[in-house]
Amino acid sequence: MSTQSNAQLKFLKHAGVNIPILPDKLFFSIREVSDLCEIEPHVLRYWETEFKQLKPVKKSGNRRFYRHKDIYIALQIKHLLYDLNFTIRGAKKRIASGDFSEIIDAQHNNTTVNLHTIREELESIKKLLDI
Repeated sequence: MSTQSNAQLKFLKHAGVNIPILPDKLFFSIREVSDLCEIEPHVLRYWETEFKQLKPVKKSGNRRFYRHKDIYIALQIKHLLYDLNFTIRGAKKRIASGDFSEIIDAQHNNTTVNLHTIREELESIKKLLDI
């Protein structure tokens, strides 16, 4: 595995992304990647047009074959778009810059805010029940 793939894997783990266990093979079909990343194949094809970092190998008949690094990039894109609610444009900039520290901090702050909100709601329910 390359250093770039290791960095991507480390980022994903640190950000709390559920990383699937990848089989020990070099190339994956679009259906396999779709299943691993839990997104539809048409979404992967669209992301290929939007994110220059996602470049599967194309072989005979224009069939796509994804490598490990492509799967990690797809997981990063999914995390930015679906978990952190980035726009396509924002996700492009973030992936191009390679700076993921703010993403990890945002994920942590988001969790903290959610826990704080839940605590406040539970306290207000408790007050209602005490009356």
